[in-house]
Amino acid sequence: MAVEQLSSGQVAAMNSPIFAYSPGWRIDATGADPAEPTAPWIEPSGVVTFAYTGAELALRLAVGDYWGYLYVTVDGQPANLLPMLAGNDNSQGQSAGYRTFYAPEKQGASGTSEEWVRVHQAGDGETPHVARVEVWRSWGRKPLRAVAVDALPALPFARWPGILLLLIGGWCAVITTYRAVPALQTGPVIPVRFSLALNRLIRPAWAQAMAMAGAVSGILLIAGAVVVDQWLMTLLGLALLAWAALQRPALWCAALLFALPFYYAFPLPILPHRSLNLIDVGLLGAFVLFAFDWACLPQPHIPYPVSRIPYPVFLLALTSWALLATFAADQFSVALREWRTVFLAAAFFALLLTWLRHRSVDAAGDRWLLIGAWVAGGVVVAVVALWQYTSGQMVITAEGVWRVRAFYGSPNNLALYLERTLAMSLALALFTRSRRAQLGWGGVAALQAVALLLTFSKGGLLLGLPAIFATLWCGGWVLLAQRGESRRPLWWIAGTGVLALLALMPFLGTERFQRLLDFQQGTGFLRLQLWQSAWQMALDHPLLGVGPDNFLYAFRSQYILPTAWQEPNLNHPHNWILDWWTRLGLPGLALALIFFGRMIGWLWQGLRRTADPVLCLGLLAAIVGALTHGLIDASYALPDLMLVWVLLAHLAERSADAD
Repeated sequence: MAVEQLSSGQVAAMNSPIFAYSPGWRIDATGADPAEPTAPWIEPSGVVTFAYTGAELALRLAVGDYWGYLYVTVDGQPANLLPMLAGNDNSQGQSAGYRTFYAPEKQGASGTSEEWVRVHQAGDGETPHVARVEVWRSWGRKPLRAVAVDALPALPFARWPGILLLLIGGWCAVITTYRAVPALQTGPVIPVRFSLALNRLIRPAWAQAMAMAGAVSGILLIAGAVVVDQWLMTLLGLALLAWAALQRPALWCAALLFALPFYYAFPLPILPHRSLNLIDVGLLGAFVLFAFDWACLPQPHIPYPVSRIPYPVFLLALTSWALLATFAADQFSVALREWRTVFLAAAFFALLLTWLRHRSVDAAGDRWLLIGAWVAGGVVVAVVALWQYTSGQMVITAEGVWRVRAFYGSPNNLALYLERTLAMSLALALFTRSRRAQLGWGGVAALQAVALLLTFSKGGLLLGLPAIFATLWCGGWVLLAQRGESRRPLWWIAGTGVLALLALMPFLGTERFQRLLDFQQGTGFLRLQLWQSAWQMALDHPLLGVGPDNFLYAFRSQYILPTAWQEPNLNHPHNWILDWWTRLGLPGLALALIFFGRMIGWLWQGLRRTADPVLCLGLLAAIVGALTHGLIDASYALPDLMLVWVLLAHLAERSADAD
């Protein structure tokens, strides 16, 4: 209602006489609409000031799919419940609380929607204050709808402390059970040993060959089912693959790793008019195989070395902390989906690889099967990308170049995946002792390298690829020294880098590379603005962050700077350190740093001590390249990339076991 005096417990309509408006406002009982200024980018649309008495000040705003923002000060100081970004001052040069009206997810069929926003909290309810609200743009939207003082209902109790107690109890139960009941690890639940008749009728070597043939046939059937959209073919292919996995469990994991690059574009028809994505099907099928194995076969107990914590523990800790951040997030359903598809899937995949490690009869063979399948998936998408470039189909034309993307939505996603497989291929091509293997891996690496160049990903070409070459050079120096061999391959690395640079020379004059170091406009300028916003977001949410996959909503509605309005819909901060911090808070970042640090430590030790240093060098180059590229792009928070991180951690830990 219209009020003469705004005090505790009141909600004032915008036509109340207490509000003092700058010229040009159109005001009625439903809201206040500012005028369009002569220069809307350098002057505000309107200002309103008012006095109130109370503790909590809230504004009812019209939010939706339009660009506008406001600054709020109370008693000349920034409104303390709104973000305050350094240098983002109001028209008077004052630091102020900041908020945008941009929230496209809340745009309704009839237009904008109304939302109460708490902006300031101070005093004991009896203290008088003076507020100043400065609105930019937003004319024609009635952005201000009402003002409330100490009138909103109390905030609901946070759910995450209860989840924390449940997680603590769960961790204690798991640890106690693991230590106190060794029978769960040594004997079958069902006292029946299942064995396929095939293993009794033919030689073990033939059984393994037939299992491999069955796995390949299953993969081909699944691929055909996707093309013709026949769910019965999918089920038949999965059945063949499962049968092969009963003979050799690594085949199921290898098939999943091979399929990762197809995750986004090709859901699997699993029932009539129903499809599931590849990763969900792969992990659910693995769960069935794991449950069958645990129920019907004796379980070996192979403890980890007591000198270190196994990597699945770090992933389970990250998954647990991500669950807390999920329950603290504003957009709970979005956060829960990412928690399931990224963190929970990664933790389960880590447990699956651990089970595989304990079940493997040929550990070295299974390890190379996983690596080969993973790299083979990268080779397939590289070949598809090369076909796209030569045919001109499905390429993205941007800033004067054709950018390939294979089956990904963005060329940057393809680059993020290929640089990891390329690092492994280059290490094997350069340092494997077999001449035939060198030629094979060299051809594989060449295909991936050309496809990576044609993505024209700045992060991949200018950060990731040089970091890979530098790691291969330094690690190769150590490797060749301990072998007592010629350092000629190091010059091959340098030559490969020179060839990559020469291949890019014709494109350096295009718009994509001309403004590479221009931080006053374009991509470089917007990236700096994004990092400033993400840094403030991280500082404002130090414990739990804003939650999984909530960066987009917090950024565009609260933290995006007015100068960065051209790119409001960014769902990550394009820096892996800020990404971990804004998603999961400082504890999540600390766990991630330990996770990455342990991998690098294991591999560096393995490079000098293990029986397979070339593998360690390839893994190390993949990790360093991914983290370096991740300084300006995504690094982990995608389902396929997260599973690759799990694979790298699994292989890194195995290299430490081989010391």
